[in-house]
Amino acid sequence: MRFNTLPALLGLLSLLLHSAPTAAQSAATSPATAVVTTDNLLDVAVSDSSTTYLVFGGPVSLVDVGMAGNYLVKIEANAVFVRAKRKHVPPTPMLIRYGSKYWMGRLVYTSRPVLQLYDFQKDGVLSINGKRASSTGAAPENELALDKEREKKAVVAGKLQTLRKAREEHQAVAVVDNDLVLSLANVRNDKDFTYLRFKVINKTNIDYNVDFTDFQLVENAQKKFLARKKNEARRPLAPSGGGPNQVITGRTTGYLTYAIPLYAATERGYLEVTLRELNGARVLVLPVPSRVINRASTI
Repeated sequence: MRFNTLPALLGLLSLLLHSAPTAAQSAATSPATAVVTTDNLLDVAVSDSSTTYLVFGGPVSLVDVGMAGNYLVKIEANAVFVRAKRKHVPPTPMLIRYGSKYWMGRLVYTSRPVLQLYDFQKDGVLSINGKRASSTGAAPENELALDKEREKKAVVAGKLQTLRKAREEHQAVAVVDNDLVLSLANVRNDKDFTYLRFKVINKTNIDYNVDFTDFQLVENAQKKFLARKKNEARRPLAPSGGGPNQVITGRTTGYLTYAIPLYAATERGYLEVTLRELNGARVLVLPVPSRVINRASTI
């Protein structure tokens, strides 16, 4: 009997060994959990031709980018500006410390970002036009930036083209620095956007290559003696339309046009426009009084 049951026992043992998962199989299946965790990170769309803005509910003190050599990063108050250095850079994680909190996401290159302003001011959770994103990182629709709203984008582009043909109207709103002149040429409004046209006069022999054009709405900006008011508020405004960055060659004049989301500012507020040079330190900062924008004609 013993010799008769031995083959049966060996067969049963062989069946159990072949049906149980091996160590290699277990190791192969374990990364699936890590992949799910990685996918839960919010993807922040970044291109090499425009700036992506991330705004948080406190001052940003640290930005750590995994592949730092592929991205340009700038910190200003509670905002982070990001741009890819070249096309088709690989995705990389990004860690940001704001106040005493941390936020982690992933930078992903795309030639046409769906969204350029990421608002994390409410508990570090993405919100757009007051709507919170889902827990999986999917953002609510932004009708001003999605590719499916090409008709609206075409309307914005058409109005900017009309503005380029207008006669200059606001030469007095200007700033002069380093033999460069930045002035507001024209401004118009519609129900969604403010359209701005700027004039840049380069009186030097060195070309001015416009890299970043930043827009910030500033409120309660009146100064006390030797100090700013503590309740001054700044809010970045991401351009929703406009031409590509330009080079104003030496001894010439150029024009820049942009569309930014429509807003209503108080008499003490103003729009701060900052032009930053690609390969240089000549920065131009132009404050545009709110009354100029509030009283602008419609287009």
